[in-house]
Amino acid sequence: MFPILLLSALLQTQTPQVPSLQVVGNKINITINGKVESVNADEDPSVEKAVSHIAFRRNDRWAVWDNRGLTIRDGKNAKSTKLGDIAVSPRAFPHEQIVKNLDLFKAKKRSKDADSLSGSVRLGTKCYFMPRWTSKEGETWLEALVLVDLSETNPKPKFIGTFKGFSSSYKPIDDKLFVVKDQLSVVTSQGETWGLSTYDDNQSSFEFSPHGSSLVSYFRGGYFLEKTSYGTYIVGQIELSTGLRKNLFETRSKVVEMNDGSNLAVLRSKENTIIKNLKTGGQVTHSPNAYVSPYKNFVLIWTKTTRTSAWLYEPVRWTAVATAAN
Repeated sequence: MFPILLLSALLQTQTPQVPSLQVVGNKINITINGKVESVNADEDPSVEKAVSHIAFRRNDRWAVWDNRGLTIRDGKNAKSTKLGDIAVSPRAFPHEQIVKNLDLFKAKKRSKDADSLSGSVRLGTKCYFMPRWTSKEGETWLEALVLVDLSETNPKPKFIGTFKGFSSSYKPIDDKLFVVKDQLSVVTSQGETWGLSTYDDNQSSFEFSPHGSSLVSYFRGGYFLEKTSYGTYIVGQIELSTGLRKNLFETRSKVVEMNDGSNLAVLRSKENTIIKNLKTGGQVTHSPNAYVSPYKNFVLIWTKTTRTSAWLYEPVRWTAVATAAN
């Protein structure tokens, strides 16, 4: 009997357990393969948590962006700057615009100091930052590419130049800078046209390749959101290295939620919440107040009215593998 019991126990440990949900107070307990984790049902997962800083290090040298701006440290020597000189640099603006900027600074409609970071990338010892300047109305009026080389003694920030157009960054610390074909790249808009803006380090030149119009935002993974001239939205995907783009669907929903690195789109209206899998095209519909959060290989959805109801979906066929309510 012992070998049979041993085989039975071994099979039990190797067979994946069916996930389960339990709602207790304001917690949703998720059990997968015997491991329990909790999600706070009161927190809206569509509200992304703010990033407090970005830091790059090489030995005793640091390049950090936080609420002080850009701080560079070499051992005990440290200096912080908000890069105000760039806002009046003839390399960033013609003389006429610099004069206008000075008037706007005086009127307190713009600030000379950078207030946000649109993105950052490290390539070897070279750390690239893309600080952002926004107006009193919250509109971007300057983004710059700045280099800090941590191989240098007491490194200093070097203003490289500006990309063509502006990114769709809006967070205090965002992540819109990346590398395509060994070139620093960012998706930007110039007027109504959007595309890929690149910096060629070998040629010290900035280039722009158009890919569409009326961009709302671009997301890591190649997904983009455009607004049409007749008030709808288009969700599509683009291969930035080739420029090949594909429109996935069009919607009249006024609220379309997407996130970097996610293949989900959440469409909200007064009537319902539709969650779409951008890879398969499949979707599931819930009430207007539904919360949606990717969880491992699943998608967790819950609603809060007089009580909390929760569903755990396998998002390929949108099969509910577990449900719960309190």
